[in-house]
Amino acid sequence: MLPLVWLLAALRLCAGEFTLDVPTPTLDRWMYPFNFEPATRPVAPTFASFDPRFDTRDAQFFIGWDTDTLVTTNRHPVNYLLRRVRLSLTITADQAFVYDPTYDSYVTYMTNQPGYVPDTDAGRPVELYGAAFRGGFTAATYTETSSYGPLGPVAGDTISIATRNAYPVMFGPDGQPLDVSNNVGQQNAAWTNAPFEARPWAIGQTTNAAPGDPVPEDSKFTFDVDLTDPLVVGYLQQALDQGKLRLVVNSLSPAVQITPGGTGGGGVGNYPQWSTRKNLVYDAPRLELTGTVITDADTDQDGLPDDWERFWFGDLSATADGDPDGDGQSNRAEFLAGTDPTNAASALRVLSSRFDADGNAVLRFPIAPSRTYRIETSVDLTSWNAAAGQLTYPEKGIAEWTGLSPFAGPLRPPTGFYRVVVDAP
Repeated sequence: MLPLVWLLAALRLCAGEFTLDVPTPTLDRWMYPFNFEPATRPVAPTFASFDPRFDTRDAQFFIGWDTDTLVTTNRHPVNYLLRRVRLSLTITADQAFVYDPTYDSYVTYMTNQPGYVPDTDAGRPVELYGAAFRGGFTAATYTETSSYGPLGPVAGDTISIATRNAYPVMFGPDGQPLDVSNNVGQQNAAWTNAPFEARPWAIGQTTNAAPGDPVPEDSKFTFDVDLTDPLVVGYLQQALDQGKLRLVVNSLSPAVQITPGGTGGGGVGNYPQWSTRKNLVYDAPRLELTGTVITDADTDQDGLPDDWERFWFGDLSATADGDPDGDGQSNRAEFLAGTDPTNAASALRVLSSRFDADGNAVLRFPIAPSRTYRIETSVDLTSWNAAAGQLTYPEKGIAEWTGLSPFAGPLRPPTGFYRVVVDAP
């Protein structure tokens, strides 16, 4: 029999608004190269290794929920609006590590390497990311007993760097998922990538210990996902649309190999150990998720879906041509663009435009979750054509488009115009 909370959540599928409080995941797994019993372990430690044969984020905790029985699927990602996504985990070991609620740059881990900067506070944070897959697996096909990935001999030069089939991701400058398992930059024959900052989707917080203090047994950690990042929200929207939400918890808390020289044999160190869904003593991972699924209903026939109006305004009093935040964009335009109609800073507009040193046009503009954008150019503001260029994401919520110089070739128009177009579904 399903727990009552699942039944209550399922009963809300007919309405646009949903509130989930799911006390147990569908699956979870300790993602460690030498975990030979992945479907039965009651505890999942997360720690780092600075042996060059391993990912720096060596031991990870993979957690998944099948939400298709709780939230309507196949509505298109843009139709899932989110207010809160929270993961809660429980510590199983007493005072095994020190609490750090703040982000630590990768340079603070690079002891005895160029660019090293000492950490200014005690401990190491625990971080939450989305999950991606390789080896032919997807969120729908990767299970607790699926292959970890290629695994070389313990005494070999390489074992698992960048090979695990389920791995934690942030979004890179190209807007695509980027494996953060080795962001600190281990170097060996199989991996020569430079280190980079890994931007977590959430950092674990607890009220059971003060920063810098040891964390007691049975402490609760919460991870509130950053919903101000449109790329992260887009990932979550796609997961709900498919009914498969997958997350990864990890940390760079130190683990020390027992055998000399880092040749294997297990390890000890100051790192968190989390209760899994197989644990009979401590609470399992818990998911809390609040949002709205936009349906086609428009009972007041004003061109704005009822669910969208209730999400942003609490009722159906808004009109399509209204502009309550005074940003120059109507409610209808904000609905199509995926922006916040109650926040004047959230609107589709060009934030800056310039030419770089090579004469290429460079535009910056804010983005919204699950939208695609294209740049068009014109010489007369009447005829518009697609403009060739490259789109990157240099900072959270901002896109930068760099196009070819408008003055290339024998014909040089005296004036060139650009516009950003959002493709609404």
